Amino acid sequence: MAIQQSFLPCLFGSQVDSLEADLMCRPSRYGGIGILDPVKTAFSQFTVSNEATSYLSEVICQGTQLDLNIHESQREDALKKKLELEKNMKDESLALIDSFPGPVRRCIKRKIELQCSGWLAVIPVEGNQFDLSPHEFRDAIALRYGRIPIDLPTHCDADGEFFSVNHALNCSKGGLVYCRHNELRDLNCSLLELAGLKQVISEPIVLETSDSQLRADWAARGFWEPQKQALFDCCIVNAESSSLRQTPLQSIFTQRKNRKISTYSEAAKTRRATFTPILATCYAVFDKEAELYMKRLSAILAKKWKSSYAKTVGFIRARMQICILRSVSLCLRGSRTKWRGAGIEDAAATQNRMGLERRN
Repeated sequence: MAIQQSFLPCLFGSQVDSLEADLMCRPSRYGGIGILDPVKTAFSQFTVSNEATSYLSEVICQGTQLDLNIHESQREDALKKKLELEKNMKDESLALIDSFPGPVRRCIKRKIELQCSGWLAVIPVEGNQFDLSPHEFRDAIALRYGRIPIDLPTHCDADGEFFSVNHALNCSKGGLVYCRHNELRDLNCSLLELAGLKQVISEPIVLETSDSQLRADWAARGFWEPQKQALFDCCIVNAESSSLRQTPLQSIFTQRKNRKISTYSEAAKTRRATFTPILATCYAVFDKEAELYMKRLSAILAKKWKSSYAKTVGFIRARMQICILRSVSLCLRGSRTKWRGAGIEDAAATQNRMGLERRN
């Protein structure tokens, strides 16, 4: 009860009902936030741990000889019980999600099915850029559960329209939507340089005519094939907008992927380069090509760092997810109007000010 009544409201900045609290107190892979309720889980976890180590404890206490076969058999039995408990928790979580209203249920299921919960499992270290501000974190977990983030303005400061989450993510005025795109571009250029790849270029010109330019978002030599230039162009789409809400996510990705390929592929082929579209939603769900890109980048970095592939791919996925979530929070909280200083703008105003000073 303390978690629901005190901890989660402080975490979200608003009240949380019992249905939401029950789901949140589960592992992130099952739709939770990775904070387990010890009242519900302590007994089962203790039972499994006790069964796995009871023979080993007995041998240590009595000073008898250890039979590894008995110990291994007991450990495997305990592991089977643990897997059974995991399966039961997964089934309970899916049944619990089905109790939510339609839009919220769809929103949460997308997070589970498409593995976009890695950012919840990382330690918020500033050096890895995993640290989120209080507003950024609250916005991210609110959108994860289809909630409206707290303290949003009532109207857009650029066009005066009613301000909703969808308006914030779609309104191009003020350049915040473009910042979302640019943040992902800059992050990937930084990661490719960190991986030691050559000729990492931001916004490479693929095709140029007398009156226009076709530019990709970033490029790197030797990413897919040795000494061959690889071009990438990203798109972050609001899949929960009113026009796309009922469309399957894969159909949204396919439509945008085909549009990118028709725009860039022939020009890239002419320049002897490869082209890969990088697609994601505002909730940090990535398309298959983007997942392959992250896995390839992780393999290069793991080899350079002499680190395990699993840890590296988790690091890359979390960096990409947090980058998108941080830029989405900027769309919700940032200003869309231009700030102007109080300085003098022309000579006439200067003369008027000097005249007033003389008269005084």
